[in-house]
Amino acid sequence: MALDIPSPDAGSMRLPTATLACGSRVIAYTARVSARARYLGLTIRPETGLVVTIPARMSPAAVTPFLHRHAQWIARHLDRLEALAAAIPKPWPYGATLPYLGRAHRVLVHSTPGMPGVERQPSEALLIVRLRQPGIEGARRLLKRWYVAEASRWLRERATSLGAALGIAWRRLAVRDQRRRWGSCSARGHLSFNYRLIMAPASVAEYVVLHELLHRRQLNHSPRFWALVHASCPAYRQAVTWLRAYGPYLGV
Repeated sequence: MALDIPSPDAGSMRLPTATLACGSRVIAYTARVSARARYLGLTIRPETGLVVTIPARMSPAAVTPFLHRHAQWIARHLDRLEALAAAIPKPWPYGATLPYLGRAHRVLVHSTPGMPGVERQPSEALLIVRLRQPGIEGARRLLKRWYVAEASRWLRERATSLGAALGIAWRRLAVRDQRRRWGSCSARGHLSFNYRLIMAPASVAEYVVLHELLHRRQLNHSPRFWALVHASCPAYRQAVTWLRAYGPYLGV
């Protein structure tokens, strides 16, 4: 077993990867070191593939026998996910890119003596992450804060514009890290959105904004509400289908 560990200043920093021969099969996996983990762990998801979580104080040499012990379980689950995984690009740090309004952007991590930050270069489809001490977890935290800020700006602009066009007023807008909800609207006109919407195509994110604004007229999901949605966005079902298919794989 050999882990591909990037140097601290690697521009395309990713989590270490490795392969393991189990009989006639070669299993590829990603290694994730965790300061919180107490035991070796396995996860298999379409957007990441097989990920081995290694406690920070444990020797990497323990990974090989651990994987051999669970080889049958791994092979069975990898077979089930193979077709689905092929259709879903692996996001950074398991792959090279993260989406911004539906467009894949390559993530580059660099060291800097100045202030940490994220710079987006639209013409090159790049997200440049600058840190004093480059590392996966530090870059992930910085990217998430940047995405939240970008989502707040973009969603507020769309809510203001669409609200004015529809003659719908709202009071407050918040952007949060939510796992199961894309947006909400309270009876008092407070809007809340999932920061991951800034990763979806603009048409999909805009549909969610429209959906929540229309709850100011119908605070339910009755046929009357869906008639309002269809009148304002006839192709809304395409956005709903996209969110159901790809929404679970968005995030940093």
